[in-house]
Amino acid sequence: MFDVDQYKFSPAHNNMIVDAIVEGYRDYVDHRKDRKSKMKISSAFSWTKGNFIESKLAEECIAHGFTYKKSKAGLTWDYLQFINGDSKILFLIKNAAYFNEDCFSQATLPDESESKGSLRTYLHELSKINKDLPFSSSEKSPKRAKQTERVEQLSLFILESKVKADLDNFKSSYNEFHILTYSIDEAYQISEVLHYLPNPNDNIAYLVEDLSDFISGATLSDEDREVVAPEINDDRMDPAAFDIGIYEDKKQDI
Repeated sequence: MFDVDQYKFSPAHNNMIVDAIVEGYRDYVDHRKDRKSKMKISSAFSWTKGNFIESKLAEECIAHGFTYKKSKAGLTWDYLQFINGDSKILFLIKNAAYFNEDCFSQATLPDESESKGSLRTYLHELSKINKDLPFSSSEKSPKRAKQTERVEQLSLFILESKVKADLDNFKSSYNEFHILTYSIDEAYQISEVLHYLPNPNDNIAYLVEDLSDFISGATLSDEDREVVAPEINDDRMDPAAFDIGIYEDKKQDI
């Protein structure tokens, strides 16, 4: 296995990122409570969790020398990309409920098989930033090779010329691409944060570090949990689970 220690973030940065995830999620819960008290219906706000988490990290990361920029996954879903100081390291924050570490370009849908997930082409394309990193696996298994080939073939159909140019710019502007995921447990609290390094050659996201020990202040009250708990037979799906494609927006002025 390759040496993951060289890809770890500093403890100070890990602590800042995890705190921002927890605080952003709490801001989301407070917003849900406020909207529920003032609106006749507010269920659509359940889709904004990722926005609150990423916005909080964008606020906190500046003091630590990070920058961020807004991008678009698919046709409508906006998200933030974060750049770790001057190190040319690009990373994203993802909900672990839809993240498949064994095939990161394919979204996992809760209670369904991996094969039914949508293909997240933008994650696969961004992972090509890591194509020259010294991952240990020199050969792809037939299964992995087939998955990767399928994603690359799909890319040819859905990526427009501007997007391809942006991706070339990504691969020349950054040295590493990382993914951090957060998990929400049965009590609807942030319970786990994991740091991955995705390998474009086998479509596997390799675990760099478990950051869960940095979690603090994540406990919710009964009132908080009642607000964010899904209703019985609620089959609404977070649109972030279906993000495909990648579009670049201009860098935020910081």
